[in-house]
Amino acid sequence: MSSENSTNVNAFNIQGLINPDIVTFFLTLNITICGNVIGLLGILGNIVSLINFAKYGMQDSVSVTLSALVISDSGALFAQLFINVLISPFWKSVDHPFFSLSILSSTLFYPREYFIRVSGTITVFATLERCLCVIVPMRVKRIITRNVAIVVNVGIFLVILPYLVPPLAVTYYEWRVDPRKNRSLIFLVYRDNTESVFKVSYAVLDLFVPNCTFFVLIVCNTVIVLTLKSKSKWRQSTTGHSVNQLSVKPKISTKEKKLVIMLVTVSTIFIGCLSPQSAMLTALGFVRELKINGPYFDLSLLVYSFTFLLETVNCSVSVLVYYNMSSRFRDRMQAWFPCSKF
Repeated sequence: MSSENSTNVNAFNIQGLINPDIVTFFLTLNITICGNVIGLLGILGNIVSLINFAKYGMQDSVSVTLSALVISDSGALFAQLFINVLISPFWKSVDHPFFSLSILSSTLFYPREYFIRVSGTITVFATLERCLCVIVPMRVKRIITRNVAIVVNVGIFLVILPYLVPPLAVTYYEWRVDPRKNRSLIFLVYRDNTESVFKVSYAVLDLFVPNCTFFVLIVCNTVIVLTLKSKSKWRQSTTGHSVNQLSVKPKISTKEKKLVIMLVTVSTIFIGCLSPQSAMLTALGFVRELKINGPYFDLSLLVYSFTFLLETVNCSVSVLVYYNMSSRFRDRMQAWFPCSKF
């Protein structure tokens, strides 16, 4: 690929569909300001959560899975913070050796998306486990043990690792002369097979996997809610009957019910925060003008400023969910931080 083509691919050229000042304003507000603040708070919250889970001893599958979720969320937040810094408008006046710092942010985009895919799959595993616990509690507890949860969560990190292969396989960095500055800069160059590789990668990893994740989460959460309502109605209808009659269906403990509600909440937040980004990726497959250097790319940038912020929120709020819905988690937090008693 020529240096001219690589220049066009690497630059964020804001077209004329939307006023550039509006795009710059929201990029600065949503990503540089809000994204960094929420991301930093989210990283701190995730570190506290991980320490909190470690104090539990991680003796059950739930603690193991939630710890893995915290790790993947933190990875996404770290990558997003670097992206936020690199695409900040404050770098425009800095003389750096890269053609555009946006090429670094586009490279970090894939590790960030990798961790988000991992978080989604771990959320599916946790929700599916709770769904089965609600339906057949005695069987699942014997099958999904702490060791099984460790193997599954480590396996999720490894299985999704190939997500990073396509962008690494079709791009490389190279020193080239920039005629506008009359000096050598580092360019991100795309190989000849880029289009064909990205088509397959996009269809499988950016469309099929996220949409399957949403589908499974919606189905599992629906089954959980309907099953809990059914069992609640059954217990009410059998009030006053003999113990033998009441033992026909296994009773779900209050602790289990709280855990189920917490994971349903985490799943709902995940779907609500990540579905806009998935919708945007789907739109890119049908409206090519939204892609880089397309006539509607400024619209894409504007939408991305909000979807990236939502993804940052999703990776940051889990500590608040755990605090409000887990008494053990809350007690430890309040012991460490007395000011958190509210």
